[in-house]
Amino acid sequence: MARQHKGEPISEAAVHWQRAKEQWERAANDSYAPADPGSCVTWSFYAYENAVVAAAIALGEDWEEDHGKKKRLAKKLAERGHLKTDVSDLLDRLNGLRKDIAYGEPGSELANEDLEDLVRQLESFLSEVEAVIKKRGGRGI
Repeated sequence: MARQHKGEPISEAAVHWQRAKEQWERAANDSYAPADPGSCVTWSFYAYENAVVAAAIALGEDWEEDHGKKKRLAKKLAERGHLKTDVSDLLDRLNGLRKDIAYGEPGSELANEDLEDLVRQLESFLSEVEAVIKKRGGRGI
């Protein structure tokens, strides 16, 4: 079921963006020595999903809690030119890594993940989403 906006869309978008930023900060902290790859990947995944939701809300798009639907939403926002970066495949990859960690089966993919690059790209994506929110009238996020 599609999520209905609970209040002012820009305010709601800002809440999700702020949550994504806080999750990015946790991921960034976990990317530096002594690194915690599992935590870094997990927080990055959540931050990306919250950022996609923030952009969608700011643009008046409905969204759902389901990961697959957020992935499709990310692709749609990029295809329509609202976001420069299509993170749909990245969301899938991070979700897979997150599940491997949760089930105690982190493999070589996690060991080979460049954590600093992951959080750098996430920071850039958060800036894209922030620009969308500000363009729609959001201030002070």
